[in-house]
Amino acid sequence: MAESSPRARRLTLVAMTLANSMILVDQTAVPLAIPHTIAALGGSLSTSQWVLTANVLPLAAFMVFAGRLGDQLGLRRVFLAGALLFVLSSAMAGAAQDMPWLITVRATQGVGAALMLPTTLAIVSAVFAERDRGRALGIMAGASAFFAALGPVLGGLLTQYVDWRAVFLINVPLAAVTVGITLTNTPPLRPAPGARQARLDFPGLIAFAVGIGALTLGLGQSQQWGWGSPATLGALGLGVAGLAVFWVIEPRRQDPLVRFGLFRHLNFSAANVSQVLAGSIELAAGYLLPFFLLLVVGLAPGPAGLALIPATVPIIVVAPLVGRWFDRSGGRMPLTVGFLALACSSFALVASFPAQSLVPLIPGLVLQGIGLGIVLTVNDPTGLGSVPADDQGTASGIIDTSEQLGGAVGIALFSVILLHVYFGRLYERLGERGITPTQGEIQRGREFVLRAEQKGIRQVSAPPHIREVIGQFEAAHVYGFQITFGIMGVVALVGAAVCWLLVRQGDHLAPTGIFSRRSQWVWSAKGEGPGISRKPSPGRSDRDA
Repeated sequence: MAESSPRARRLTLVAMTLANSMILVDQTAVPLAIPHTIAALGGSLSTSQWVLTANVLPLAAFMVFAGRLGDQLGLRRVFLAGALLFVLSSAMAGAAQDMPWLITVRATQGVGAALMLPTTLAIVSAVFAERDRGRALGIMAGASAFFAALGPVLGGLLTQYVDWRAVFLINVPLAAVTVGITLTNTPPLRPAPGARQARLDFPGLIAFAVGIGALTLGLGQSQQWGWGSPATLGALGLGVAGLAVFWVIEPRRQDPLVRFGLFRHLNFSAANVSQVLAGSIELAAGYLLPFFLLLVVGLAPGPAGLALIPATVPIIVVAPLVGRWFDRSGGRMPLTVGFLALACSSFALVASFPAQSLVPLIPGLVLQGIGLGIVLTVNDPTGLGSVPADDQGTASGIIDTSEQLGGAVGIALFSVILLHVYFGRLYERLGERGITPTQGEIQRGREFVLRAEQKGIRQVSAPPHIREVIGQFEAAHVYGFQITFGIMGVVALVGAAVCWLLVRQGDHLAPTGIFSRRSQWVWSAKGEGPGISRKPSPGRSDRDA
C-alpha cells in the first residue's frame, strides 16, 4: 500500500471513479447523439459507425500495454498523460466541423482512455490496504456501472435539450476535476527499483494491438460491411492471426507484455470470461434499448433516455450491499446470482416487447440494473484480488480489455442478429401483402428511420408508402428484439455457469502450468509501489510462466 492519509485515499478513489465513469458514459451516451451528428456534419450512414469504432479500436488495442506501462513508468504518471489526452480530444470532438475531424479525435480520445482505464484500477489497489481494497474496488466498479447505465439518459437529454456537441464537451470539466484531484491527493506511485530496466515488449505489443484491433474492427464494421464481405472476413482473419502470433511469441519474451501464468489464477481467468460476457450484455443492451424506445414506443431522445432510469437506480442500491456480500463470501455466489438476474432481465424484456409501451419494460429494466450492479461491482475485486501486487497494472489492462472486447462483440453480434431477424420478418410480412419495395422506396425508408432515430417515430411524418406498412415495420422490430434479447439471456446463463464452476472465495491455481513453459524466475514487488523486478526462484512458484 502506498503511504497516504485516509482523506487522500478517499479523494483518490473519487478521482479514479470519476475517470472510469466518464469513459464509460462517453461510450454509452454517444450512440444517441450520432443521428444528430451526421445531420450537423454532413455525414452518411456509412461513416456513422466510425464515430464509435474509431474510439473503441485504440481503447481495446492498447489497454494491456497501458497497464504494463504503468507498472514500469509509474501508475499516476501514465494516468495523467491519458487524462490530458482525453480532455483535449473531447474538446476537439465538441468543436468538430466535419466527420473526418470528429473521427480522428475520437481515435485519440480512445488512446487517452486506454491509458486511463487500467491505471485507475491499479491506483486504487495500490493506495488501499488489502483489508479495504475489495470494498474500494467494489465502490468504484458499482459507481462506474451506474454511470455507464446512465449514459443513454445523459446522451438523450443533452442531445435533445442542449446540443449533440455537449455529449463530448461535458467530459472537459469532469476530466479537469479528475486531474486536479489526482495531482493533489494521489501519491506518485513510482515503479519499484529495476522496473524501468525492464524492456518494453514491442513485438508483443504489435501482435496484440493488431489482433485485438482487427477483431474489434471486423466486429464493429460487420453491420456496415456485411458478415460475408472480404473486408469483414479479412479483418477477422487478421485479428485471429495477430492473436495467434502473440500466443506463440509471448512465452519466449524476456519481459513479456502479458505473462500467461496469470491465468493460472482461476479467479482471474473467471473474471475475464465474466467481463467479456457482462460487457457484451451491458453495452449491447445500452446500445439497442434506446432504439426500441425511439422506433417502436415512439419516445423522443430526451424521454427515451429518462425511460432507462429504472435500469440505473438499482445499481446504486445493490453496489454497497454486494460489496459487503463479497467481503463475507467472495465472488462466486454474487457473480452467479448477478448473471441469473441478467438472464431474468432479458427474458422479462422479451415478454414485455409486444406491448410496445414503456411501463411493461420496467421490471426487466430493474432486473438489468440489479444484475449489472452485482456483476460489475464484484468482478474487478475478484480478478485483481487473485494476482500479485506487481501485476496489478497489467491485470487491470487485461480485465478492461476483456470488457471492451466483450462490448465490441456484443454490439456487433446482437446488432447483426437484430437486423437480420428484423429484415427477414419485415420482408416476409410485406410479401404476405404482395408488396415488393423498390430501391428508391428502400432508400426513402432508411432516411425515414434516420429521422425517427433523431426525434422518435411518433414525432416525424412518414411518407405514404411507409404509413401503409408502419404496422409491419413495428411488428418486425418487436420480433427482432425478442429474438435478440432471448439470446442475450442465454449468454447470461453461460456467465452464471462459468462463475459457479471457477470462482472460489480464496485464490486458487490451476494444478499445472497450462498456459506456458516453466521459468526459473519469479516476479516480485519491491518497494512501496507496484512495480516489476526479478529474482531467482528457490523452487516452483505459483507465478511460473
